[in-house]
Amino acid sequence: MIATIYTRAKAVSHKIVGHKLTQNIGWLTAAELISRFGRIIAAIILARQLDAIAFGVAAIALTIFEITRVFTENGIGAAVIRADQKDFHKTANTAHRLMWGVCLLLAAAQLIAGFVVETILPGRQAGAMVAVLGLVFLIMPFGVMHAYCLLRAERMKELAAISTAQVAADHTLTAILAVCGFGAWAIVLPKLLTAPIWLIGMLRTKAWSRDKAAGFAPVTGMLKFSLPVLGSELMCACRDQLDKFIVSITLGVEALGLYYFAFNAGLGVSTALNRAFSNAVYPHLCAAADRVAAYRKAVVQLGLPFGLLYVLQAGMALYYVPIVFGSSWASAASLVAMLCLGGPARLLVDAARMKARADGRSTLDFQISLGLSASVLIPFAVFSPHGLVTVSAISVACATAFAIAVTQISIAKPRRQTPTPEGVRS
Repeated sequence: MIATIYTRAKAVSHKIVGHKLTQNIGWLTAAELISRFGRIIAAIILARQLDAIAFGVAAIALTIFEITRVFTENGIGAAVIRADQKDFHKTANTAHRLMWGVCLLLAAAQLIAGFVVETILPGRQAGAMVAVLGLVFLIMPFGVMHAYCLLRAERMKELAAISTAQVAADHTLTAILAVCGFGAWAIVLPKLLTAPIWLIGMLRTKAWSRDKAAGFAPVTGMLKFSLPVLGSELMCACRDQLDKFIVSITLGVEALGLYYFAFNAGLGVSTALNRAFSNAVYPHLCAAADRVAAYRKAVVQLGLPFGLLYVLQAGMALYYVPIVFGSSWASAASLVAMLCLGGPARLLVDAARMKARADGRSTLDFQISLGLSASVLIPFAVFSPHGLVTVSAISVACATAFAIAVTQISIAKPRRQTPTPEGVRS
C-alpha cells in the first residue's frame, strides 16, 4: 500500500517537476530564496547596527527609487516577449530606442527628486541617496534588451544566475558597509555598486543582437499595448510603496522604520516567490495554445503550494522574529505575521494580471492592478491611526476578498478577445 502511494506520488512529482514552467519557476524561486536568505543575514546585521530612524531615511530613498524604477516596467518588454517572430527584430529595435529615452528621463527625474527631498529633509543625506541611485538608470539601457530576450526564450536559468550574483553582492556589501559605520548608506549604496554585475551578466548571454536592416515597428502599436501595462505597474508601485508614505505621515518616521522592517521581514519571501512566479508564468502563457487551461494548471499546481508557504511563515513569525532579529524587534512579530498572510492574495492577483496581459488585454491588467491597490491602500488611509497591526489586518482581508473574485473571473473563458496590437502575437 505504502509502496504504491510512494510510486504514484513520485510519478506525479516527476511529471510536475519535468514541466518547463515548473522548472523555470524553480530556477527563479531558487534565485529569489537565495536572495532573501542573504537579505535576512543582512537584516540581522542591520538590526544590530542601525536604529529605526536610519531605517526610515533609507526607506524614503529606496521608496522614491522603486517608484521611479517602475517606469522601466512599462510594457515595452512585455511587447517584445509577445512579438511575432516575423516582426521580432522590428519590435526589438523600437523597444531598444524607446528604453534609452525612458532611462535618460528617469535618471534626470531621480536627480530632481534628490534636490526636492534634500529641501524637505535637510541634514539627513536622503536627497543625496536619491540622486546617487539615479545612476542605475544610466547603466540599464545597455543590457535591458538581453533581459527581455531571455524572458522571451524562457531562459530562466541564466536570469536566475545573474540575479543571484547581483543580489548576493548587494547583501554582502550591505553587511560590510553597515559594520563599517555607513549608516543608512549601507542599504542604499550597494544598489548602484552591484548594477555592473547585472550588466556584465546580461551582455555575456548574447541573448540579443541588433538587426539594423530590419527597421522599426510602429510606435503607436507598441504604445497601445504598453501604456496600460505601465499603468498596471504604477498601481503595483503605489500598492507597495504608498502605504509607507501613509504610515510616515500618520504615525511618524520611527513607525515607518518599524513598518519597513516588518514589511521586509514578512513580505520579503512572498514578494520574491510572487516575482518568480509572474516572470515565469507570463512567457509560458504567451506561448500556450489554451491559456485558460494553462492558467488553471499554474494556479493549482504551483500557486496553492506557494500560498501554503506564506501561511506557514505567518505562523512561525511570532517565534523567529525575536530570535533571529533580536529582542528589540519582538514588538514587530505580530505585524510581520499579519503581512505574511497577504502573500497569497498578491500571488493570485499577479497570476490573473499575467493572464490578462498574455491575452493582449492590457487594459484589464491595469484594472485588476488598480483594484488591488485600492483594496490595500484605502484601509491604510482610513485606519492607520488605529495602529499598524489593525490596519494591516483590514488591508489583508480586503485584498484577499478581491483576489478570490478576480481569480474566479480569470478562470472563465472571455466571450470576446480584445484586438491584438500590430506586431504582437495573439
